Amino acid sequence: MRFQSAMLLCVFVGWNAWAQGGPGRGAPPVKSPEVSPDGRVTFRLRAPEASQVAVAGIGQRLAMQKDDQGVWSATTDPLKPDIYTYSFNVDGATVNDPRNPYFKSGYGSAGQSLVYVLGSGPSVWAPAEGPRGTVAHHFYKSEIIGDNRDFYVYTPPGYDAKRKEPYPVLFLLHGLGDDAAAWTNVGAANVILDNLINRGAAKPMVMVNTLGYGTSDGPAGAMGANMIPTFTRALIEEVLPQVERTYHVSQDRTQRAIAGLSMGGAESLYVGLHNTDRFAYIGSFSGAFVMWPRASPPSASPPSGGARGGRGPQTMQDADFDKNFPDLTAKSASRLRLVWIACGLDDGLNTVNRQFKTWLKSKDIQFTDIEVPGYAHVWPLWRENLAALAPLLFQSGGKSEK
Repeated sequence: MRFQSAMLLCVFVGWNAWAQGGPGRGAPPVKSPEVSPDGRVTFRLRAPEASQVAVAGIGQRLAMQKDDQGVWSATTDPLKPDIYTYSFNVDGATVNDPRNPYFKSGYGSAGQSLVYVLGSGPSVWAPAEGPRGTVAHHFYKSEIIGDNRDFYVYTPPGYDAKRKEPYPVLFLLHGLGDDAAAWTNVGAANVILDNLINRGAAKPMVMVNTLGYGTSDGPAGAMGANMIPTFTRALIEEVLPQVERTYHVSQDRTQRAIAGLSMGGAESLYVGLHNTDRFAYIGSFSGAFVMWPRASPPSASPPSGGARGGRGPQTMQDADFDKNFPDLTAKSASRLRLVWIACGLDDGLNTVNRQFKTWLKSKDIQFTDIEVPGYAHVWPLWRENLAALAPLLFQSGGKSEK
C-alpha cells in the first residue's frame, strides 16, 4: 500500500506540475513556497476552477486568495527558524504543493510538503560549510514480520570502509505514523550529525533508520501487545546483521547506541534494556511508553492524540513496567553507559515518562533525566534532543566489550 500511495502521489504531482505552467505550457510557473529574509513564507497554487483553497499546517490554517490569473496565494507572519510541514486544502481535498519537491512521507500516505525557514544564525539542522555524509536506502524481506520493508543508513563525512577502527553505530527510530525516512527528511538527522562531526563535537558514526513497526500493517497494529517485542526481534535478528555485513561498523556493545522519538523512544528503551549485551547507550525522546504491553487493560480509553501525547496525561502502573522488564535489575543495567530520557514539559506523555523514571529509581537504575519547558510533542524538540545526545555517545573510555 505504501508503494501504491507513492505511485499515486507521483501521478498527481506530475499532472499538477503540468497544470502549474512551465516551458511551452502557456501560463508562467508559480513559485511556491517562497521564503523571505524576515521568515515570512508565501504559498501559491494555480487552481482557477477551485472555489476555496487554504494552507494547512505550519502551526495554523491560512485562507488563500485567488488573483485574476487563477493563482491562489497566502503569506504567513514571520516564522521562527524551523522545518515546517504543510499541505493545501482544495475544496475539501488535501494535496501536497506541486511546485515543491521536498516532502515528508508517512506510512501509507503521501505525507506533507516541507519548507525550511532559516534564521540569521546557524541552526544545527541546517546544512553548514564542510563535507557531507551519505544516506543509502536498503530493502529486505522480513521473515519475522512477514512483509517487505526498508531502512536507511547514514555514513559520516570521509567514511572509510577500510580504516583500521570500525565505526560506532546509532540506531535512530521514528514515531507512530511515520516511516523509515522521517529522521532524514523532517528530522534532518544526517545534517545534524554532519554538523556535529565536522565541528568535532561528536564522533564519526554510522546511523541506521529502520521501519519501526513490528506488524505488517504499520500504525494500524501498533497498539498490539506483540508489536514492540516483534519489532525487537526483527531489529536484532534481521537489520543488525545486515548492517554489520554491509558496513564497517563495530560489533563491540560499547560502540552501539539506540534512540528514538515517541513510539521509537519506547522501542529504544525496550530493545536496549532487554539487550544490554548488545547496546551500551539508550536514548528516549518523548517516549510513548503507553505502547508497551500492559499487565491489565487500561482503565479508560487513551485521550485524543493516541500515543502522540496530544491531550491530557497518559499513565501506566508499576505492574506494567514489571511485566515489560521482569529481569531488569540494577546489576544488569549497570553495564549501560548512558540511559537518557527526555520529554517536553507540555507533552501529554510527560506523566508516563515521570512514572517510568520513578520506577527506575525504585530499582536503583541510573539514568539522565531531561525535561524541557515550552515544548509539547514536536519535531523541533526531537532535533534538539538528537543534537544534545549525539556528542555524549561513544565518548567513554574503558575496556571494549563484545
